[in-house]
Amino acid sequence: MMRSVRWKTTIFALLSVVLVTIAVLIGWGWHVSNKLRDGVLKPKRGVCPLDLEVVDFEKDQITLRATPQTQRDAWRRDGIWGLRWKEGYAQVGEILHMDDQKVVRKFLPLSGNLKHLDKVRLDEFAFPDDPQKAFGLPTQKVVFSSPLGDFHALYIQGRSSTWVIFVHGKRGHPPRKPLRSYPTLPAVTELGLHCLIITYRNDLGAPASPDGFHWYGLSEWRDLEGAARYAVEHGAEKLILVGYSMGGAIVMNFLHRSPLTKKVQVTILDSPMLDINSTIDFRARLLNIPEPIVWLGKFIAGLRFEIDWEALDYLSRAHELVTPILLFHGDADTIVPVETSDVLANVRPDIVTYHRVPYATHVRSWNMNPSAYETAVIDFMQEKGTPQIEH
Repeated sequence: MMRSVRWKTTIFALLSVVLVTIAVLIGWGWHVSNKLRDGVLKPKRGVCPLDLEVVDFEKDQITLRATPQTQRDAWRRDGIWGLRWKEGYAQVGEILHMDDQKVVRKFLPLSGNLKHLDKVRLDEFAFPDDPQKAFGLPTQKVVFSSPLGDFHALYIQGRSSTWVIFVHGKRGHPPRKPLRSYPTLPAVTELGLHCLIITYRNDLGAPASPDGFHWYGLSEWRDLEGAARYAVEHGAEKLILVGYSMGGAIVMNFLHRSPLTKKVQVTILDSPMLDINSTIDFRARLLNIPEPIVWLGKFIAGLRFEIDWEALDYLSRAHELVTPILLFHGDADTIVPVETSDVLANVRPDIVTYHRVPYATHVRSWNMNPSAYETAVIDFMQEKGTPQIEH
């Protein structure tokens, strides 16, 4: 009798442990699925803080100091960056001196008045919001349509029959996300190309998708197709697509799905989101989240939010691509793993020209070496048949 009681007690204890373990795992998986919803699917909102302090500045150099709010390390990285404050804008460049708390950099004021102890922040876009002010390039606001509704775009007129369509990524303060294309605008317009800097669903001020989620190209490609159709209806005979981060995913699915792909002469991708699955695994490793918990979180997220993980793996369809691709990716990227671009370059060396940029973080290859980046873009376009228009 006693043996029977002990046996039942042991079984009950084991079952309790198993059930508690399962409950804990499901709880963790549910928690991770919430993080995936908030960090991956939901659009980002909010204003980036002014997280640096001006210690001193002269005509051509500035001393910046970190504050408790400083999160990113770009202020200590080489390259060309914007410097934004409440009422002005400047550029900072070469690092002249650096210690644990401060950095002295070359300084080029562009607008507004800066004062000692002003709060500022580094801006990866490197130029003011208005292309007219930044480069003397007149822009027009135009409207194109997709099945979801009407979308705004910035248009810069060219002189050829080729249009360049710029597709921004997810990260960044929403109203300024299209500015990622700005650094390359002078080089591109120099070739006489029309430029269309587009918005897409769930951007601030743009039509929202029914669920309000980003789908990394699975739905947004239709908005890009609407922009491409607008270009064709306004005289475009050839298209060049430029995608940054999530914008790269949108471009990839457009190339797979749209009949207008036949118009695309060249594709340029910068830190593209080629496989969201690999990106989530990469981020989880950086955060030391155990693989089983990540797998369970993705499984639960897939069920809760109807995520088609396989469809989001654009690398699996790389063999279908036919358009020449110029690919940039920084090897210090902590958002999208550079290894995904490595795979694309290795799988399709026949169409991919790859620039793996040392020390560049996410979508910061231009910032590290602007002239090299712009030269690569122009050379690639001309090599692939983009005509240079005489002035």
